[in-house]
Amino acid sequence: MKLIKQTAKGFTLVEILIGVGILAMLAAGMWVAVASYQDKKLVKKAETEVALLAAAMNEYRTDNGGILPFGRGDEESSNIMYRALSCDENGDGEPDNDKGVTRMPYCPTFNIIKNPKEAEQGEGIPVLRARIKTQSKGHRKLLVIVDPWGRPYRYRLGCEAEDENGKVGKGINGDFDIFSQGADGQGDSTSKSAENEDNISNVNFL
Repeated sequence: MKLIKQTAKGFTLVEILIGVGILAMLAAGMWVAVASYQDKKLVKKAETEVALLAAAMNEYRTDNGGILPFGRGDEESSNIMYRALSCDENGDGEPDNDKGVTRMPYCPTFNIIKNPKEAEQGEGIPVLRARIKTQSKGHRKLLVIVDPWGRPYRYRLGCEAEDENGKVGKGINGDFDIFSQGADGQGDSTSKSAENEDNISNVNFL
């Protein structure tokens, strides 16, 4: 009887490298898909929160004879918006108590957090005590409303609106603008006051 000799054949180095390359491309494609889904999820969350803030600001305006607070669209404007909508003028994190009566907030879904990373978690619109630059007293720790990326939402008085002192705003809308600067956190780089401006990645109330 004639025996047939079998030889074991393994993978060559080139074949192994090709296989590794294919797996790497598949992994990269999956990573891009997951990242894109996460970005869209955060943008959708920001759009929902901006709509809630806008509705609350309209209610505030109705109750205050059509008068809105003045905001420039900078980080401090987030604190101005928070104090108006939460009825927390003294900034202690609780609605003010006037003559034994607690003022009801216009936006009752605020959730005070301690870390920007918590902005994506939990219920309600997160509020963070952050060190921000103010127009009058330099840097101070104030409560600001933060977007899903952990940065302050911006508020700007509209171009057809006046505050209680008769100061006219510079917003895009006639009444007010509320916006997040999006995932990149950047304003319009062509503007001298870039942090106050809109760019293509912003999530706006328009």
